[in-house]
Order: sequence, then C-alpha cells, then structure tokens
Amino acid sequence: MKHLNNSSDKEVTKINRRRFLIGSLATGALALGGILLGKKDLLAESVENLGGLRWQITIDGKVVKEGLVPLTSKEELLLPVPNGTARIVMDHGRIYMPEDNNICPKKICSLMGSITKSGESITCLPNKLVIRIL
Repeated sequence: MKHLNNSSDKEVTKINRRRFLIGSLATGALALGGILLGKKDLLAESVENLGGLRWQITIDGKVVKEGLVPLTSKEELLLPVPNGTARIVMDHGRIYMPEDNNICPKKICSLMGSITKSGESITCLPNKLVIRIL
C-alpha cells in the first residue's frame, strides 16, 4: 500500500500550478509580440496619426510643401502656381480648395470637395498641382 504525504502532494501541486502559469504567460507574451511585430506598420501609423494625417503638395511632380493636417484649427496656404496663386484650406482635419480660387478656368479642383482620408487627393491639371493625404 502506497502512503502519500499530504504536504508533499500540496507542494507538487503548487509547483505544477506555478509552472503552468509561467508557461502560459510566456506563451501569451510571445504570441502578443508576434502579433505586434507583424502589425508594426499599423501601430506606427496609428501613433503618427494622433497628430493628424500627413499631407503633401506637388507641382509638376516636385514636392513643394508637406506637413500634418490640423485637427483642431483652420489654416490657409497661399502657393504660387503657373496660373497665379493657389489658396488651399486645411480646416479641422479636411483639406480643400475654395471656389473663389482663380487659378484655373473650370475650377474642377475646387469642385472636387474636401479630402479627409489617407490616399485621397485634389488635382489641378492646368497648374500640375496635386494635394495628397499620405
């Protein structure tokens, strides 16, 4: 007949629980690290966007200005272009060209409306002007 000591059984159980807990935490940490490593670009983009989306203005393919879209204020840029001076408005997270811009006859760039999301753009073909949210 086998005689077990109750105190040693409790110690073995306690050690096994501790090992299980440590193993579970280590596995969880490794899994979380792998997920974050795979999503590092998304994480970096999210942190960067806390200050607003990045914008870029090019004329004839050359970058002439860039910065962050203001989320809580309104700013206006006056930019010399081949047909005059372009007025670009950045207003609480959106960018647009007002209709009173007299830099092109058809005003298509003004009629494009506001851009607010990454990948959107406003283009003025006569002036070779492109405003993009990156």
